[in-house]
Formats: sequence, structure tokens, C-alpha cells
Amino acid sequence: MAKQRGVIFFEGTLGGINFYYRKGVPTARVAGGGFTRKAIKTGANMVRVRESNSEFAGCSQVNKVFKQAIRPFLIGYKDGTLHSRLMQLFLKIKDCDSVSVRGKRAVAIGMATERGKQLLGDFVFTPKRSSLLPCQYGFDWDTLTFHVSGFDVRHAGFPAEATYMELLVGVVRFDFETYTYTQVIETPLVIERDFNGDTFSVTVSGLPSGSGDVFAVARVGFYQDVNGKGYLLPGGGAFGVEVLGVSG
Repeated sequence: MAKQRGVIFFEGTLGGINFYYRKGVPTARVAGGGFTRKAIKTGANMVRVRESNSEFAGCSQVNKVFKQAIRPFLIGYKDGTLHSRLMQLFLKIKDCDSVSVRGKRAVAIGMATERGKQLLGDFVFTPKRSSLLPCQYGFDWDTLTFHVSGFDVRHAGFPAEATYMELLVGVVRFDFETYTYTQVIETPLVIERDFNGDTFSVTVSGLPSGSGDVFAVARVGFYQDVNGKGYLLPGGGAFGVEVLGVSG
């Protein structure tokens, strides 16, 4: 590939050279190089590419709607890598589909496997706070309750300017086949900086309606109180999101 130089710029093919504009820059290259849209759609040697493109498109659609489903837990979180990391997650879950032919493998079937559920449950949404709290915690599906024990506010990671910590817990039902979701999210639990207890819990009022896989999600955020209004402190280790478990 080379840039055209001169006063007059040519577009087209001449003497086996393609002359065209690329991002507004007049460019030239040997004709016939690279893949064309038609070759990818019809070429016999492009079968694998078409299969990969089809599966990638399905994962991309899941990724888009999934982020909408968990948006209440991500508000205020800025991470330019999250989209691509989630995409890699759904591609791996899609690979758990061992019953569909290549090109037709789907996240929905991958999520029906124990490995698929494990991949979602193990995914680290917030690498700078990979563990929500420095103590024992877990979600009880029988009572739909998030339990925390052995908590010490001094070790919770309060930023110097934080006034309180907020814990948001909810359950999301996501249909990976129809790309639809429902949610039940509880009122956030506020823990002040001077909290001296070592246990607490949040119970979700019920399961979301509909069909699909169900997973519990929790978010930890730290806020600064300014004239009676709380402001979420940005990024770093002061923000954490975690899937607590998958049931479906």
C-alpha cells in the first residue's frame, strides 16, 4: 500500500494497480489483494470465515443486551476493556456448545452446561476490586439472601474521602436465546464509615419473571456526602461488581 503523490489523483484500476481513497487519503496498491465482501460470502475457501462471523455476530448481540441487563450495577463504572472482555467471555461460553455444528454454536446452549455457568460466575467484572468484600459472603438461593459475615469496616477499602459504602443486590433473569431479560433489584444497603457490626444481609423480594438463566449480582460503591447528597467516587478499588451465582 502506498500514498499517491501529485496534483491530480486517480480513482480506479490501471496497469494492475488499484487507486482509491482510504480515510480521505489517496492510496494505491496492487489489484486483487485482500478479501472482498463477495469472496467472503461465496468463496469455497471462506467457509470457516463465514462460520466464525455467524457465531461472532450471535455473541455480539448477547454482549449488547447483557450489558443492558446489568446496567444498574455498572452505573458510574468506567472501563474501556469491559466490552472486549465480555465478548471473550461469551465466545468461550459459545464454545461450550458441543451439540451444534460449527457456525451454529450459540451462547444459549453453552449456558446450559455447567462449564458455561461457571465461566459466567467466575468472570471478573472489576479487576481492581475482584472481590467485593474482604470477608466471607455468598448468596443463598433458597432464601434469595446475600449474607456477609466476618465483616470489619476498617478493612472494607473506604477511600479517604468516602462517607459511606453502598451495597446493591439483585437477581437478573436472562434468556440467552431470545435476548430478553427481567430484574428484581433491592433498595441499596448503606453502611456508614462508623459501622461496628460484623454481619449483615440483603434479601431479594422474589425471582424475576420469564424464562432463561437466573443469576444474582451485587455491587459495592463508595460515596461522599456533600450537603446531604451522595456522590459516587470514581473507579479504582472503590467500585466492585460480581455475579454471586448462576441458577437456571
